[in-house]
Formats: sequence, C-alpha cells, structure tokens
Amino acid sequence: MQIIEILREISLFRQLNNSELLKVSRICQKVAVKEGRTIFKAGDPGDALYALHKGAVQVVKSGEKDEPEELIYELGEGEIFGEMALFEDMPRSATIRAKVDCSLLRIPREYFEKLISGDKEVALKIYQSLNLILTHRLRDTTERLAIANRIIRTSCQ
Repeated sequence: MQIIEILREISLFRQLNNSELLKVSRICQKVAVKEGRTIFKAGDPGDALYALHKGAVQVVKSGEKDEPEELIYELGEGEIFGEMALFEDMPRSATIRAKVDCSLLRIPREYFEKLISGDKEVALKIYQSLNLILTHRLRDTTERLAIANRIIRTSCQ
C-alpha cells in the first residue's frame, strides 16, 4: 500500500487533500514491528511521531523499583503516538510496545517542523486534528482519574 493511502486512514491526516497528503508522505518512514517488541522506551529521546496503520500498541509506564509495569492505554489502527516529541525536546514519558505485529509510519520531528513551517495550510489542518485528538485523550484521562479517585476513596473508608 502506498504511504499516501495509509495517511488517509490516520486520524491526524484525514482533513488533508491529495496534494497535502503527498507532501506529508515524503517525510514518512515505513516501520514494521513484531509483536512484543518495544518501539521506544520511557527516557528515550523524543524524536518522532508515529502513526499506527495496522496492529495495536500498548502504552506502558514503568513501576517504581520493584513494582511491575502499568498498562496505561492501548492504541489501535488509525491512531497516533509519540506526538509530544513534536512540541518539546524531552525524553519519552512512556514505553510503547507492539501488542501484535504492527505496521507504522514514523515522522521525524525535524522533517515535520520543516513541513509545518513551509506550508501554513497544512500546519493549520494538522494542528486542528491534533487538538481534537489530544482533547479526546484528556477527556478520557480525566474520566479514568475520576474513577481511580472513587476507588481510592471507597477503599479508604
């Protein structure tokens, strides 16, 4: 499958027209990851955004010292991860592991920044989509936090 066809299926790029998708396709790298393999670890340099074409990944946080890892989230086809790397030059905040065999697109930050700075229309469309994605994730996180707080309060009574 051509990269431009894959991009059409990724939530972040659904607003883009054909010529805009072609521009984005030029900065993408195809990546295949086998089930159970780590895509990146917490603490690794945040250098790229990933778009999940096929498969599913797990977002994992390491436990303190002897505590086990905590599964935070699972992401599926059409979703993105590693987006914080586009906004800050900080290490990865979580580990991402392939739940099953995955087909990904990797977009290095340096290429993304050149694309965005060179095409304001593409930048606006991508940032609008990214805003919606992050808003949905924040709502979900808020709901999960509320549930966790209720469980804690109930167990402390």
